[in-house]
Amino acid sequence: MNEPIRILIVHADSKISENLQNMLDDEGYELEICPGISEGTRCLKEDLFHIVLLDAVLSEEDKLEIMDFINKFSPGTLVVQVSWYAMLKSAVESIYSATSEKGDGLFDLKAIKMTINHLSRSIHERNKEKGNHREVLKMAKDLQESNIRLMELDKKKNNCLAVATHELRTPITIVNGYLKLLLSESFGAVNEKQRHLLKESSQYCSRLITLVNSMLDRCRLNSGSVEFEFQRGSYLKCLQKVIGQMGKYIEESGLVLSIEVPDRESQLTFDPNAIEQILINLIGNAVKFTPPPGKITVRCEIREDGILTQVVDTGVGIEAHEIDKVFDEFNSVGKNHGEKKGAGLGLSICKRIIHDHEGDIWVESHEGKGSCFSFLLPNKTVSLSAQ
Repeated sequence: MNEPIRILIVHADSKISENLQNMLDDEGYELEICPGISEGTRCLKEDLFHIVLLDAVLSEEDKLEIMDFINKFSPGTLVVQVSWYAMLKSAVESIYSATSEKGDGLFDLKAIKMTINHLSRSIHERNKEKGNHREVLKMAKDLQESNIRLMELDKKKNNCLAVATHELRTPITIVNGYLKLLLSESFGAVNEKQRHLLKESSQYCSRLITLVNSMLDRCRLNSGSVEFEFQRGSYLKCLQKVIGQMGKYIEESGLVLSIEVPDRESQLTFDPNAIEQILINLIGNAVKFTPPPGKITVRCEIREDGILTQVVDTGVGIEAHEIDKVFDEFNSVGKNHGEKKGAGLGLSICKRIIHDHEGDIWVESHEGKGSCFSFLLPNKTVSLSAQ
């Protein structure tokens, strides 16, 4: 004997859904009604369903939320979007139309019933091929519960890591400040050996602060707690600000800086702080992996599909087999370059920020010949004016 098909109805109008439930009850289906997306997601977490009838008038955001949950944790569940308004409108028209035949107003309801019956037969046939359907459902439910527990554990881990790194940042910053005070000889002269040790200690503190900040950014991005402050402003002004900040660092590293920007202004809706973080990271990486004498080129181009920014260096380049790992978290790219290698978080954070700006980021590189990191901010947020 076939096991009953379980159907979850996620609706916006309880009366219509109850009518649909009464019609399907006669077919022996097990039905459950939920009044909204939150309740529907809760039901999917607690139990398994073969079919979900989803109200088509729900917002796209709500529909994407529940469909994303189903894709991740219950991929075998079928989703059918239903226009409750169309069903109600059709039923009312059939009542008041003198030319309609009896029963015409229930066409949409009958069509849904036929669709559900067809899907049910397909599910039963599929289950026969798989063998013991109850065991399959049990395994799927166990997997679903395991995935949910893993998500909760990952969230707790991110929260714990965020607290730990935040608590580390303050004392490290204070220590680095004291080291810089000693280097400035504000409290007395230091000899060359002491200066060397203080300078190295300050450099290691700075690297540790960068790592802590990267870990905090990663935790916030992974937890979804980052709220970008999008505003409309000059992209070139943002770019030139970062170039001004990084110019001295590039010069002190024995490198030449080349700037190629358009002669017209560009207005863009973006988060300036987030984009500045990307530019600083890309330029900083270019400096780290470019031995003197070398050249760093920062290039900006306004194209039909958006604003393209490129950071080009003449450094050590990236090995071919490592190109695909560059934007992975904690990647090992650059491990052959000793102390210059970072924690492997900066570029993954850049990718997340660009993704949230609906843009794209990529790299082209050849070992021993340098690298070119590019990112594109889409043109739907761009408008041009003569400078």
